[in-house]
Amino acid sequence: MKKSRIIYTFILYLFGFFLLLEWMLPVPIITQTGELRYFNLFIAISLILYFFQFPWWLRIPIKFGIILYFLYRIFGGGLLRDHSWMQILISDLMDGMKSILVGDWYDLSDLSRSLLLFILLWLMTYLLRYWLMIRKSIFIFYVMTIIYIAVLDTFTGYVGDWAMVRIVAIGFALLGLLFFQRLLGKEQFENRPFIIIKWAFPLVIMITVSVCLGYLLPKADPIWPDPVPFIQSTAENVQSQSSISTIGYGPDDSQLGGPFEGNDRVVFEVETPSKQYWKVEIKDYYTGKGWISTIEPDSGFRMESGEVFPVEIASRKDEPIKEAIVDVKLAYPHIVRPYAFLSVKGNEQGYFQYNGSLDKITSYSDDDQPVQLEEYIVQYKNTAFSMKEMRKTTMVPNEQQYDDLFKYFTQLPESLPDRVRELADEITAEHDNWYDQAIAIENYFQSGDFIYDQKNVAIPEEDQDYVDQFLFETFRGYCDNFSTSMVTLLRAVDIPARWVKGYTAGNYIGNAAQENSIYQVTNNEAHSWVEVYFPTEGWVPFEPTKGFDNFASYEQDEEKTEVEPVQPKKEENKVEAPKIKEQKETKKDEPKKYRNSISIWPKLKAFSAENWFIFVVLLIVIIVGCVWMVWNRSRWIPYVLIKLYKKKNNEDIFVHAYNDLLRQLNRFGIKREPGQTLREYALEIDKHFDTNDMTRLTEYYERMIYRGDPADEDWEHLQDIWESLLRKTTKKLS
Repeated sequence: MKKSRIIYTFILYLFGFFLLLEWMLPVPIITQTGELRYFNLFIAISLILYFFQFPWWLRIPIKFGIILYFLYRIFGGGLLRDHSWMQILISDLMDGMKSILVGDWYDLSDLSRSLLLFILLWLMTYLLRYWLMIRKSIFIFYVMTIIYIAVLDTFTGYVGDWAMVRIVAIGFALLGLLFFQRLLGKEQFENRPFIIIKWAFPLVIMITVSVCLGYLLPKADPIWPDPVPFIQSTAENVQSQSSISTIGYGPDDSQLGGPFEGNDRVVFEVETPSKQYWKVEIKDYYTGKGWISTIEPDSGFRMESGEVFPVEIASRKDEPIKEAIVDVKLAYPHIVRPYAFLSVKGNEQGYFQYNGSLDKITSYSDDDQPVQLEEYIVQYKNTAFSMKEMRKTTMVPNEQQYDDLFKYFTQLPESLPDRVRELADEITAEHDNWYDQAIAIENYFQSGDFIYDQKNVAIPEEDQDYVDQFLFETFRGYCDNFSTSMVTLLRAVDIPARWVKGYTAGNYIGNAAQENSIYQVTNNEAHSWVEVYFPTEGWVPFEPTKGFDNFASYEQDEEKTEVEPVQPKKEENKVEAPKIKEQKETKKDEPKKYRNSISIWPKLKAFSAENWFIFVVLLIVIIVGCVWMVWNRSRWIPYVLIKLYKKKNNEDIFVHAYNDLLRQLNRFGIKREPGQTLREYALEIDKHFDTNDMTRLTEYYERMIYRGDPADEDWEHLQDIWESLLRKTTKKLS
């Protein structure tokens, strides 16, 4: 490439980089994206690879490697030393892929979102190179950039005055240079030295004068007032009318429904040996619009720091006690706890109060005031729910101690439409025990009719039931819709169930001492789910929300396992809680749909995380193999073409074969120069191979193209010449 041509191409890529950079500059202002320098650097590196004409088989692994390194720099911290970064990456990508497949875009982690942004920028740089070097026209992208900045300047807090000046200058320069390049190709001007400079000099003067005049000349006042205040006020009115709320924990659940906005404020970080859901409280009374608590609060009791929770749990007797350290970031007086909770330590100067009506623990000072702890430790065990025992449950024993259980946890409003009860009967008709009936209802919400959505969520009318609207009209909502509907359907068939609030496990952010993991839980992880009561197991969690996995682990015991049974007490039968186990084990007796939805992704993710080295080695082998295949493609492609064309016999077979021969000769190393005719190129080929074959093929080809002569009758003879030339290209170019 001539020096002037190199400079010209470099200027095009440089201006293209600056134009694409204008798309990235507003991102930190209108979103919460950080570390923008890594994304900008990726754009620059991608364009540099195009400028130096790296082959595609080399560009792709380089870009993948850069993306992985930048993701590590942003999210990996110091995890590269113990190889846990690759495990985190694989696990997160598996979760992200699952969320994308089920449409849960809001559940994507920051790492997955950053990866998608890198891929988007990859595509943008490819398109930019296509517009600059192939199409030689940047007009569409230029107009889109102006519209993009204008919209952001008008409707967001981004000020685009100088951005618009830069875009005009860069855009005019690119349009002028590309027009000049198209003119050279069209008129076939000789690309003499300094011709670009002669063209660029007046172009620069024109752009400079135009931009300066446009900036300095007086401007008329805007015809319309600034729309931003009007839009903001309108949005506030709409928000107040539509009850748009911010996600997070709140004690009032009496009016459910409507959209909400995400909130990534950190609530707490927890160091734990196993992944958990974190329970805060329950509600017992469904009003038709939401949840309230009606259980008498005197069923609670006081607990000292470290005192064992006086409620038996379904767990193995020999199961070791585990500890989770909760580092509170957003102060609340309540305690978050895992299932199979045993005790809480961290308030030695005060005490903990258990509220039986809410199944909730709150920390208090000695003067009986709620106190917000900065850190506390919860102890728990692994639960052991027996599927055999749960499947035996068809009704609760007719004993007085279960009176309150049915009074509070099978309650439904009298106004509940009959079709809700009919639907519950229809879903559970084929099952004769509580466990299979609960699983059937849980799986019902995984059908394609239901959509997880946080934005387009309806609010029931005054005479409309919240559950009925979701089950028969909208089919769209978030965890509150799914969990409330499942509790209602369970109660409709007289199965005791209650509504639970808390947080999901959060995002893994690193390792801690003693093989513990650290999870960060934000307001976005606020969640609700379902608990079903079984006399021998206590309160067992279920997860109906679409896109979320059931986190409970069940014992598929044919023989009776050695389990500490749950003995419900009149004032405590709302308390028993199982532990959420990290691995969702597959059970042969579970329904196939339930088994698939729970087991496939966690097992695949766990296998990928544990065997990441195998994946890395396999990826390296595949990349090396692909590189070798591409590097030596001129040796094996001819044999593929020969075998392929032996099976073809149509009118235009020779045209396709001739064009494939031209491509193979180009791969071989004898390139056809711009402006070179086919006959001139054929003479060059024949001179190199000391033959007359290419000239003969070219004569037949030109007669077919320009005179329309048929060549199918001569293909058998031409094929021998064609194959001979192809075989000659399998040897190295001397």
